[in-house]
Amino acid sequence: MKKMITVCFMLFLIVPTLIFAEEKLTEEQAQVELLALQEQLVEAEAKIAELETQVKALRSEVAALEAIRDELISKLNKLKETWKICQYGRYKVIEDDWLSKISGMNKVYHDGSKWPMIYEANKDRIKNPNLIYPGWVLLIPYLDNYSVIPGDCLWLIASHLSIYSNSKRWPEIYEANKDKIKDPDLIYIKQEFVIPHD
Repeated sequence: MKKMITVCFMLFLIVPTLIFAEEKLTEEQAQVELLALQEQLVEAEAKIAELETQVKALRSEVAALEAIRDELISKLNKLKETWKICQYGRYKVIEDDWLSKISGMNKVYHDGSKWPMIYEANKDRIKNPNLIYPGWVLLIPYLDNYSVIPGDCLWLIASHLSIYSNSKRWPEIYEANKDKIKDPDLIYIKQEFVIPHD
């Protein structure tokens, strides 16, 4: 590659001189011209070597920056997961609780078949889904969608452990479902709401 660049550079310098020369060069002039071209060639080769060193250094720097970027992306993804878990509701296990019973509670999922969500979120603690103990505080993963049941209102839905665990956040549900909710005081059984989570 270096030789090709050198040859091209020499041709670039010599050809125009030969083409556009109005009179023949004497041998002495030709030697002077050749020496000048050789000096330019040496300078060009030195510049190429310098640039190759700079390119190598820049490639090394880019590789280091890409490694830092990948590490930061990995940390960001872990933080997102941690933040997600921090947003989960909490339920303190009492005597005679079991996962499908907890899952079936209105303040949780009002659906006993969703117990695997609780199990998956608490696998570090629950070794056997049939054995949970009083006093344990279980994470309750939130829902992305919610189906209205009898007795529901927006503030009650927002207070559920699987939604926000905070009744004051009901406007978030209202804002995300304005196409279905004309009046925030009037919601209907079996309406499906999107539950926004940042």
